[in-house]
Amino acid sequence: MNRRGFFSNIKSVFHRKHEGDPFFFGFQCVINIYGEDDLRSRIHKVIAGGEETESPEQKRHFYKSITALLQESLPFLEYGYWDYLTDRDEAIGEFRSWVDEIEASMATEEEEMGAEPDEAQRLSSEKNYVVVSLAFLLEFSDELSEMIGMIESIPEDDPFTPTAFQTLIQSVKYIDFEYSEGDAVFIMPGNEEDGFSWTDMRGEGWEYLKPIMGTIN
Repeated sequence: MNRRGFFSNIKSVFHRKHEGDPFFFGFQCVINIYGEDDLRSRIHKVIAGGEETESPEQKRHFYKSITALLQESLPFLEYGYWDYLTDRDEAIGEFRSWVDEIEASMATEEEEMGAEPDEAQRLSSEKNYVVVSLAFLLEFSDELSEMIGMIESIPEDDPFTPTAFQTLIQSVKYIDFEYSEGDAVFIMPGNEEDGFSWTDMRGEGWEYLKPIMGTIN
């Protein structure tokens, strides 16, 4: 399940002037739902309720709903990844890469979501994990200074802790979507019933994930 929003065609970023240069910010959370929690269905419901075209204020409310659910799930966050790129070309390329690669790997068809593992996307029929990804292509602006400051405050030598991800999640609430070129949120697998197993998350294609260890300060 995914929901993407664009204020303009992403290709037009190269051809017009901006108040500030674009930068990329994105993070991915792998949450252990222990087979019974309704987090998957609640996030799925919020994403499904979003619109492709929304005002900046509508976008703000949408992401506040998503981050509230992620904040609630922080104690069950086991793996994650995040990135923050300030180079113009790298930022645009990374946003497109996240969107394209996640969409290509999502299970959305019935044959991809059966009770038996397909040995391609899913190596086990257990459904303990859900993966939530958020990606933003934003313009530098004084209006985003608080959000940028929060991201840049995360220690470079210890960026994969519950506290770091709490900061990342909270920073989304400070995005002024007047300065957004693109945004995307994904829940994987792509429906409200399926999930990944521990074996899946240790398999090919997920090697970049980092264990999230420690306590929330």
